[in-house]
Amino acid sequence: MDFLSKQINLKNIFFSTLPGLISIVLTFISIPIYLKFLSPSYYSSFLISHIFMSLSLVFNFNIGKVASIKIQNKLKINRNKIIINAIYLSLIISLLVSSVAVFFLNIIFNNENEINFKLIFLGLVISILFINAEAILKGLGKFKITAFTNLIFYGISISGPSFLIFFLDYNSINYSFDLFTISIIFKIISLIIIIFFIKVNFFVNNKINKNIIFSFKNQSLWMTLSNAYNQIFDYMDKYLIKLFLSPVIFINYTISQQIASKLSIFSNAITSVLLPRLAKEKKNINKTKVLNLNLYLFFISFSIFLILFETLFDNLLIWWLKNSFNDDLYNLFNIFLALTFIACQSNIIISLYEANEITKKNSIFESIIILPFIILLFKIINLENVILICYLILAKELILFIIRLYFVKNFILFFNLYIFSVIFFIILWSLKGFVFGNIVITLKIIFLLLISALFYLIYEKYSKSLK
Repeated sequence: MDFLSKQINLKNIFFSTLPGLISIVLTFISIPIYLKFLSPSYYSSFLISHIFMSLSLVFNFNIGKVASIKIQNKLKINRNKIIINAIYLSLIISLLVSSVAVFFLNIIFNNENEINFKLIFLGLVISILFINAEAILKGLGKFKITAFTNLIFYGISISGPSFLIFFLDYNSINYSFDLFTISIIFKIISLIIIIFFIKVNFFVNNKINKNIIFSFKNQSLWMTLSNAYNQIFDYMDKYLIKLFLSPVIFINYTISQQIASKLSIFSNAITSVLLPRLAKEKKNINKTKVLNLNLYLFFISFSIFLILFETLFDNLLIWWLKNSFNDDLYNLFNIFLALTFIACQSNIIISLYEANEITKKNSIFESIIILPFIILLFKIINLENVILICYLILAKELILFIIRLYFVKNFILFFNLYIFSVIFFIILWSLKGFVFGNIVITLKIIFLLLISALFYLIYEKYSKSLK
């Protein structure tokens, strides 16, 4: 157990996972309330306002993540210098890029009367500061605090307003207090808390240092380029659907994606703990151990869980959404769940790229695939078929996953068996709505045998260390 606790920090992974699990419960409660009490027009504006906040995933420029890597194995005085310069740089960036982003958003979405662009600006500034501050705290190992603030920032800020709708007269709230304003208030609270806990580490007679600030440049550039591509990959489809298709289609698409994306809670928890751990290791053999144990922890456990309980998911989805449930939403959910499962494993692999400071390679892979993706996306939008859009994103995610994996295959134990198992899972899940009975059972048995073989090989590899 000592070996496992060193390679897989289950305690910190648990704390990182907990806010996401609570957010699932909040989402489970809030979405039916939003669907019941809000008009499609107002709810779609509320959703797109939160989607705008995702721009912070690009415009934080990964200052906090780079700082969390740099502070590993550093003396306290040097850690403090890195942290204060990271916070200062993050503040300047948040003000500048949020102004530019909101300027262009206001032009593009000028016909959206229910979107408050002043709040969008404030929300972006807060989000950029929060993401960077949270990454720094995780680099310092303060996962309990980041778990609490993460719950407020992401879970309560999005789902919390639904309780006002349910318990109060929404007609009065609608005109006096915008729901998105409530979300912003929760985000401000979470930022204040996280800054309070980080201040002891950087208010120690430290000054702004140009050399430290410029040291962020190279790694930040390539990480930011990858995040920009992720923004296009993950949100361009939603922007186009919002602009060109109906609010009902947009809501079905966004809700199904929102539900399926909850799976990433677990991989994000793993990567938040994994990245600093990989950054500490200097030898490739140790990085291989850490990476594989965390990667297979996610893949084996969740693939078995998804296969064994897929019928329960279907029934739960129908019971949960009731009259709002429809075939399009169900099909979208299944495709999104498959591509999220692939994306989660990709994110774990990307942690190795970041820890080894080879993020440039990942950016090159994404640069090659982005143009064909955009061209196909625009063609499919014209067909007004959201199912095809979802399949396009799944294909893109699978291609990128295979490429990323191949270029670090020397770090992946049992590479061929692993990649074959992943592809088999996607085929099995894609056939879910088209094959039945003995064929489905046979495919599941084959997949479970593949997973069992992987588990056995991993156990044999490290059995001596486990004793």
